[in-house]
Amino acid sequence: MFRPTFAAALVVASLGAVTAASAHVVVGARVFPVTLTFDDPGVGDEATLPQFVLQPGPDGQLHYQIQWEYDKTITPTTALIYNQGYDIVQQTGTRTNTGIENAFLTGKWQTYTNPSSESVISLGVIEEFNGGSGTQSVGGDAYGATAPTLYAGQGAGFLPVPILRPLAITGEVNYVIANRRLNSAADNNGNPNSLTAGLSIQYSIPYLQSQVKDYHLPEFIGRLIPLVEFTWYTPVEAPANGFPSTLTIAPGVIYVGDTYQIGLEALIPGNKATGSHLGVIAQLHFFFDDLFPNSLGKPFFE
Repeated sequence: MFRPTFAAALVVASLGAVTAASAHVVVGARVFPVTLTFDDPGVGDEATLPQFVLQPGPDGQLHYQIQWEYDKTITPTTALIYNQGYDIVQQTGTRTNTGIENAFLTGKWQTYTNPSSESVISLGVIEEFNGGSGTQSVGGDAYGATAPTLYAGQGAGFLPVPILRPLAITGEVNYVIANRRLNSAADNNGNPNSLTAGLSIQYSIPYLQSQVKDYHLPEFIGRLIPLVEFTWYTPVEAPANGFPSTLTIAPGVIYVGDTYQIGLEALIPGNKATGSHLGVIAQLHFFFDDLFPNSLGKPFFE
């Protein structure tokens, strides 16, 4: 879940950067993997260690991010999630800026889970905390924000065409309320309130093999989930100078192991404001509920 989607908007909106993701979700026969550019629809005991992002931006900027995340369940359906990272911003003719990203803390509640229909819905609130001067030097907000959030996932196991049943979608929508709102004053370092959203379209080869037909594929192929992710940001109030609407398209693939997953996606600018060059995002994510089922991998209250 790192990187809730809105982190991209608040930390480096002008670069069209992305932030990271979280929890893999098991709903009946369906496993929703950890997406890379926005959060997933459930809760779990997990960690991203690390996630790497390279995002070229407008005006020849190169933005590198090394991100991390820890998800801890409080009860089987609630969790607290911590996200942060380290940024390096380079541009020809200027000095390199570095800094720790703002920290994000999410309270999340998996409110609805229906195994028979492969449906899941969660609600959350994401709080961004000011990270100090290092964060501001790489474009971060000095004041933070609060974002009520809706998450959802839906598998296609109900479709009458068997070959389409491995399809699934997940999504996230945030309404970001800036702790200090932007106004027309030149010295105001705040942000506009904004909307951000993420959508993934997935095709699960593990689901194809186990629930549709065993094609006797090699084990490596049988653990892959090809997908494409879309993340979008737009301010919802004027003035929004310096905060243009951005769209990023991220096609890639996820390998799901027994206790971890590895993901790799391209970052394709979807509009001029997002940039004109391809980026890349890579993630290593561990499932503590599988690695440490009797300690770190179980809720505080069961």
